[in-house]
Amino acid sequence: MKVITIAKSTAQSICGTLTQTTKMPCKSLSLPTESCITGSRMAQIEGSICSSCYANKGFYSMYQNTIKPAQFARLDAIWQALESDEQAQLWVSGIVSLIGSDSYFRWHDSGDLQSVAHLELIVSVCQATPGCKHWLPTREYGIVKDYVAKHGALPDNLIVRLSAMHPDKPVKLPASLVTIKGITASNVHTSGATVHGVRCTAPDNNGSCADCRACWSDAVVSYEMH
Repeated sequence: MKVITIAKSTAQSICGTLTQTTKMPCKSLSLPTESCITGSRMAQIEGSICSSCYANKGFYSMYQNTIKPAQFARLDAIWQALESDEQAQLWVSGIVSLIGSDSYFRWHDSGDLQSVAHLELIVSVCQATPGCKHWLPTREYGIVKDYVAKHGALPDNLIVRLSAMHPDKPVKLPASLVTIKGITASNVHTSGATVHGVRCTAPDNNGSCADCRACWSDAVVSYEMH
C-alpha cells in the first residue's frame, strides 16, 4: 500500500489520538474492551484472565469518561478504514504519521483484533515503518491463523503474541503457527506459581518497562496476574 504524507493534526482527525501509558516506552493504540471478540466471551468465565481484565480497572476505570470515547473513536476509524481502499490508505498513512520516527510501538494496550482485514491494515503500517519494532498481543488465534494461511508470513518488525486465556496455563501455539517467524506467546502467572517464559520485570520497576524490551522480541514472556 502506498503511504501518503499526512500532518499529525490531520492524522488524529482520521485515526484518533494514540495513547501513551506510564508503563511502556512508546505509544500505543487503545480500543474498547467491549469490542473484544474472544475476550468478551472469556470475560464471562470465572477465573479467566479476561474476567479480571486490567483494562477495565485502575486508570482505565478512573478516567473512563475521557478514555472510552477516545477508544470508540479509534474503533470507528478502523471500521471506516475497512470500507474502501481509499479509507484504508488514509488510516494507514495517518498511523504512520503518528508513529513518526519512534523505535517501538504497541498495538492494543486495550482491545483486540477485529478481523483479518484489520490485521492486514496493521501489517501495512509495520511495512511502512521498518525502523520501528511493533508488538501486537492478541487472543484472536483464529484471525492470526487465517492471516498466515492467506499471506504466509509477517513483517520482520512485527511480533504477534498469542495471549493466555487462564493464569498459570501456558499458551500452546497452534501447529500451523509454530514455525512462523514473529509469532510467540505471552503467559500469566499468579504470585508464587511457576513462570513459563521470561518473567516480566515491570513489578520490580514501579510498573514500568524501564530498559526491558522483551515484549518486542520472540521470547515467550510471562506477566504476573494483576
